[in-house]
Amino acid sequence: MSAQLHAARLMLRRGRGIGDLLPILAFAASTGVLAMVLGGLGAFMTRAAAVGDGGGSAAGASGGDDMLAFLMICALIATALLVPSAMSLGASAARLSLSRRERQLAAVRLVGGTRGQVGLVAVLDVLVQALIGSVIGLGLHVAVIPLLMRLDFAIAPFRFGELLLPWWGYPALLAGAALMAVASGAFGLIGVSISPLGVARQSRTVRMSILRMVVWVVLLVAFIVASKLLSYIPGLDAAVGIAIMLTLMALVVWSVNLVGPFLVWVVARMTAAIAPTPALLVGARRLAADPRAGWRAVSGIAFGLIIAGMLTLISSLSIDSGDEAGRAMGHALATGGYLTLAITSVLAAVSTGVTQTARLLEQGEVLRAQHVAGATVAQLHRARFAEIGIPLSLAGIVAAISALVLILPVMSGVGDPLIGLALYITAAAAALGLVAASVAVSGPLVGRLARTQG
Repeated sequence: MSAQLHAARLMLRRGRGIGDLLPILAFAASTGVLAMVLGGLGAFMTRAAAVGDGGGSAAGASGGDDMLAFLMICALIATALLVPSAMSLGASAARLSLSRRERQLAAVRLVGGTRGQVGLVAVLDVLVQALIGSVIGLGLHVAVIPLLMRLDFAIAPFRFGELLLPWWGYPALLAGAALMAVASGAFGLIGVSISPLGVARQSRTVRMSILRMVVWVVLLVAFIVASKLLSYIPGLDAAVGIAIMLTLMALVVWSVNLVGPFLVWVVARMTAAIAPTPALLVGARRLAADPRAGWRAVSGIAFGLIIAGMLTLISSLSIDSGDEAGRAMGHALATGGYLTLAITSVLAAVSTGVTQTARLLEQGEVLRAQHVAGATVAQLHRARFAEIGIPLSLAGIVAAISALVLILPVMSGVGDPLIGLALYITAAAAALGLVAASVAVSGPLVGRLARTQG
């Protein structure tokens, strides 16, 4: 055991470059967003409980019991949408941390470490980065609370203490982040060869099953069927019906990251077979070799497009309200919708930027070898854009279908679909621009890595 701990200390002290900061940044964003979302949900639930106990003033002069109850339902929906994405970013951070340590793990194997010992060292490394990032994220959560207090939800402004989690919530989030990091790291070891020969050959096990597609389709159908049939079930409590719909909504959002890698793998293999240019061929083969990493580069954008689709509904229901209560409700809905989109944009920016930079660092030796073999930096850039273009196109298709299904049950109540469509196009353009910006920011790394002497 002492040899294991000594190896772990050596690993944790090595490499303080940008590659080691990326998982910490991702963990910070994931934990910070989770704390902010859960704190906001708790604030709405506290207000609603106060009204139910007779503290009607908590709702403010312009918000009655019905509005506050409706806003709490909206907060539950936003939580169901945001929590899976934030947790997915944390899990991706754990797998990223593991992949960055492959050669160091292989070195431990060379000096006599067993597979179990190396696995323990890897999980310890992920755990330390998760705890550091989570503490930073909780600090950022507390720092942004004054900004959240300024938001207008047509009720009395929230106080600082209301937006904080209960005292036990913070250690619970730290424990949850640690557990997720350990589980993701352990699971990631299944698909990564940490033997010296395996690392030298860059061997990975790519397991893609059509069951991923089946699960996504089944969940979409289940959501549509439940939205149509729940209202006809006699004696079904409204709270139970809402809980069922929220659960199915969260599962639909989660399944997007389940089906995405499978679609990337299928399309990349088909594209590689018919690619008309070398750049497209290289990009497609990279994706086919590691479809999960290719999808992670755009998973945040896919989720952002789903939120944009939900905003289409919110904007359509918020327009042309006839009375003061309706206008207040529309204003509160718009505020909550744009806040959700802003949080999603932060997650997407971190996810895209971190993943793009990490993939470049992982491909450093490949880029150098291709450059030495005669590929110009411009050709390497074209291959990279081809590599991001395939999953980005699939993300747009999957997100559009998922968003359509999620808003389908209430499409009959939409007022002006043109306004909602314009908003969706604007949000989608912003999301695609975010991807382009993240690719451009990390672009100079291509030339630097290609020209670096190994």
